[in-house]
Amino acid sequence: MLYAYEMSLLKSSNCIEESSSGGSGASGGRVARRRLRMREALLQAGARQFSARGIDTVSVEDLLEEADVSRATFYDIFPNKNKLLKDIINPVLKKATQSVKELEQLPAELALNSLFKVYLDLWLEHKDGLMLIPLVDASAFEYFQGQHEVLNQALMSVLMKAEKNNLLRNGSANYSLRILARTAIPLLKVYDGHPSRDELFLDGMKALLVRFG
Repeated sequence: MLYAYEMSLLKSSNCIEESSSGGSGASGGRVARRRLRMREALLQAGARQFSARGIDTVSVEDLLEEADVSRATFYDIFPNKNKLLKDIINPVLKKATQSVKELEQLPAELALNSLFKVYLDLWLEHKDGLMLIPLVDASAFEYFQGQHEVLNQALMSVLMKAEKNNLLRNGSANYSLRILARTAIPLLKVYDGHPSRDELFLDGMKALLVRFG
């Protein structure tokens, strides 16, 4: 699965090659495209293996074997495994932040219910990356802590509006954020593959967080 920024870079390299009339320009374009393909192969391998086996148990050698790239190529693109992890997770957090911020202008009840749909949409588009977030330990967290905090601020904005409108089951935006952080991804994982996954997940999150009646 190509991330949006990877596609943008790939298109840019294509434009560079097409606009160049010299042989060296064409060669440079091929090199750029090949580097992007290797980078994407490593991102895909990392997302799959980290989410399936855990971050600490996956070695650089495991990634090299699946992505079919050399050790020199890996370290030319990523200085270490945590930088690879950052480049897998940060695009997911940025996408989540953008989607949540779009809810801030909606009425409180609609924004709250739409919040759960954001998680569902992310699962459909970036499942492996999303599953990595609960697995990250403190040593790796610093690599995407800033983007994580921006996402939490966007989530709190929606939840505070819900709190002011007495829409939260527990009455607190802070408690609701904790519940959301600790249950949304595990619940999506539980229902993954179920024919009624979407409905069950949305109903489950509403039951946990939304005040009824």
